[in-house]
Amino acid sequence: MNLPKHIQRLFYRYHADLIDTEKHMEMIILTVLADGSFEDWEWLFDVYGWDAIREWIAKPQNAWELPPPLERFWTLVLLGTPHETPLWAGGNSRRLVPVEALPEVL
Repeated sequence: MNLPKHIQRLFYRYHADLIDTEKHMEMIILTVLADGSFEDWEWLFDVYGWDAIREWIAKPQNAWELPPPLERFWTLVLLGTPHETPLWAGGNSRRLVPVEALPEVL
């Protein structure tokens, strides 16, 4: 399934119309949790469900990709305990993007 238009705005650096909700689930969860509004979060939880998102954030390599305040917020909401990856451990610097979602280089 492709992203709805109101969610595509969050993926302005990519070919948002080529992002698939099943194939690119991890990137979508990360982007919507980090950059989305309350309405975007509602869409995210409707599409993937609480269990899948809780499972995603329980993996440290996923949680540490969020900005520190949002990592604390979402780990508290979803796991019951706030967590923050120390800056020396890499923090938000490990964000991966699927190659097919990147714009073509001219």
